[in-house]
Formats: sequence, C-alpha cells, structure tokens
Amino acid sequence: MVNNLVMRIPRKIRIFLVFLLIILTAVFIGRFFFVKLNGVPSDFLKARQEASLIAQNIVEISADSSHKINTISSLSAEGKDEKALNLVIQEIEKNRQIREEAIELSSKLETMTKNSASISPVSSARIALEAVSIETTLISKLITYNEYLNQLLENLRAKLVGQNISQKTIQSLVSKINNEAQYINDLNVKFNQLMEEFDKADKSNK
Repeated sequence: MVNNLVMRIPRKIRIFLVFLLIILTAVFIGRFFFVKLNGVPSDFLKARQEASLIAQNIVEISADSSHKINTISSLSAEGKDEKALNLVIQEIEKNRQIREEAIELSSKLETMTKNSASISPVSSARIALEAVSIETTLISKLITYNEYLNQLLENLRAKLVGQNISQKTIQSLVSKINNEAQYINDLNVKFNQLMEEFDKADKSNK
C-alpha cells in the first residue's frame, strides 16, 4: 500500500524530497562548524514569503474542494447527475493545480534550505530549518491528499455514469481526505507560528 502511494508521487517531487533531506542534514551539521554572521539572506526571505503564499493557497483550494464535494453529493442525491458530473470534471482539473502548487512550493523550500546555512545566529537557523521541515511534511501530506481526492473524484465520475460504486467506498475516501486536509491546515499554522518566532528572534538580535 505504502509502496503504491510512493510510486504514484510525481518523480520530480520524490527526487526533491530525498534531496531536501540530504541538504537539511548537511546544513544542520554544518551550522556547528561554519557559523557565518550574515544575518538573514534576502533570497531566504523572498522564498519564505512566496512559500507562505503558496501554502495558504493550497489550504484554500483544499477547503474549497471539500465544499465542492459536498455540493456534488447533494446534486447526485437530487438526481442532477449532469451538473454533478460537470462539477467533478472541474475538481479533477483543480486537483492538477494542487500538484503544480506542490512542485512550486518544493522549489521555494529548496531555496530556503540552501540559504539557511547563512542565517545567524544559530538559534534562528534552527527555527528556519524546523519550519522548512514542517513544510516538507506538508508536501508529503499534500501528495497523499491529492491521491485520495483523485480516487474520490474518479469514483464519483464512475458512479454518475452508471457504474456500481459503493457508498462505503466513497465515504471512506471522504473521511481520509478530510483528515489529510486537517493535517495540511495544522502544518501550515505551525509553519506560520515558527516564522513568527523566527521574526521575533531576528528583531531581538538587531
């Protein structure tokens, strides 16, 4: 099951996650041997701001998808299958957008990780690395969310065109999607909290 989920992850993101873990380890070790008092690099600040916006957009898209799924269920129950099917097709396209957002977010996290080695003091660098680690976990959760959402939408589309799809299967996927969406939201909140802590630490050291 886990292997199947891993193999469904886009190759670009799988390579990035491995690469990011290597960088995180190297930077964490390197901070204790090569401390540079350069403050906070502008590239880190720019990537951090862009990553925050992308993550927030992901959370909003996820919340909207959850709402649309409820609408699809209501339309189906009312016998408005054509409208429900059109909405499913729209959500499948939006699911592709979430994958693109995940790739973009991974790019910003890579920039943050590379520049974290130049952050001083060391305590601020640690907060930055923890924040990046949180967002890396968010991407992992996003991949799982994306997979479950795609399965649900494909099942709903099959059901709407007359295939025998059990309600139990649909409800199970809805439950999994809601759980992953909550994880994503919680991780995004944690990331923002760490960045607030990072800002406070940066100001106190000026």
